[in-house]
Amino acid sequence: MRTNIKRLSLGAAVLGLALGGTSLTLINQAQASTGGQATEQTQTSNSINLSQSDAINKFNEKYGSKSIKEIELKNKKNKYIYEIEGFDSEKEYKVKIDASSGKILKANSENLDADDKEEALDLNGLISRREATKLAQTKASGKAVKWSLEMDDQQPVWKVELKDGNKETEVKIDAKSQKILKTKTDEDKKDKKDSEKKDQVAHKENKTSKEDKNN
Repeated sequence: MRTNIKRLSLGAAVLGLALGGTSLTLINQAQASTGGQATEQTQTSNSINLSQSDAINKFNEKYGSKSIKEIELKNKKNKYIYEIEGFDSEKEYKVKIDASSGKILKANSENLDADDKEEALDLNGLISRREATKLAQTKASGKAVKWSLEMDDQQPVWKVELKDGNKETEVKIDAKSQKILKTKTDEDKKDKKDSEKKDQVAHKENKTSKEDKNN
């Protein structure tokens, strides 16, 4: 009788393990499915659904038709954000827009200083952000992560930032002629900062030396 009881207990234990394994498999499958959905949501929140012209329309809906100074699109906290700056004769305006949902995240305005000289973007006949990206990628490798469109020396210019691992490159492009104006890497930026720092140190040393001689 005891042998039968032992056999029954052992059988129940085996059945329990089998059922437990099945349950665990189902749980793991559910978790994997949830993870897949989370990944899709992350990708969706990281997408650019709003076109540049629609972003400008959002700006105009908020502040009315103003002169556009600069349009920037960049990835911030796993979201692509448009930052549009505009102005009129009295004030300058800035709007931040979620490039995925089209929602205005922030808007503010402030009075122009008397000595501010703003230059309006001429948006006619310019190459698109996609075309600017393709041109930039002929000069440097990497994925485009940031774009800005603004007037520079009286001409509309695209600045495209490419990232390849830890290396970042900024390519400056004439938005009308499509001519690549300049390519700048992290090393170039670092060298420029180092050079400026050396100049500042040299200037201070020369100033101190002159003061010592006069004393």
